[in-house]
Amino acid sequence: MFRMMLWFGIALALVGGFPPATAAGAAATPRVHVIVIDQMVFGPMPADVRAGDIIEWVNHGVLEHTATARDGSFDVDLKPGAAVRMTAKTGSFDVFCRFHPTMQANLVVK
Repeated sequence: MFRMMLWFGIALALVGGFPPATAAGAAATPRVHVIVIDQMVFGPMPADVRAGDIIEWVNHGVLEHTATARDGSFDVDLKPGAAVRMTAKTGSFDVFCRFHPTMQANLVVK
């Protein structure tokens, strides 16, 4: 009986009969949300950002900008033409540019 169970287990393993260990309860793949800075303005803030998603800040302007959270939780420096990625954390963030304080936005992460 033991031999038969052993052979059955080996056969299942060889043909992929066992599900991968990470299949059950695997976390969703993080989505990438792109926020473009252009013409001295932050582009629209995405409405469906979840903690663990990726925020990609892209500077299409000719001047250096930042995406700085007023609470100090992040400060992304963006040279002209640069793109920087960060992992989103839960919260509501008032964002501004340190070089151009009139540039403001609000990013909400659920």
